[in-house]
Amino acid sequence: LTFLGSQFVGEKLLIQRLLDKQMKIPLFAWQRLNTMWIIFFVFMGALNIYVVYHFSTDIWVNFKLFGTFGLSLVFLVIQGIYLHKSGYLNAKS
Repeated sequence: LTFLGSQFVGEKLLIQRLLDKQMKIPLFAWQRLNTMWIIFFVFMGALNIYVVYHFSTDIWVNFKLFGTFGLSLVFLVIQGIYLHKSGYLNAKS
């Protein structure tokens, strides 16, 4: 909700506030990254609810420990690939 709310409140998106000093990218790219985070968190929340109600507590704990870490890592790699292929992460920058 915080990422979503940052689209309507304030001058900068939340993701832009967090990473603006590390990367200089256009506003539409910040908006796309912010939207990617919103979709990721909604997906993770829905997946968590599914695992809670359809599997044992032991499986849910393992999912929370290993599954969320793994999915978060995959998501960050996807964002890195997006930024690199878009030309925003150049070695010369």
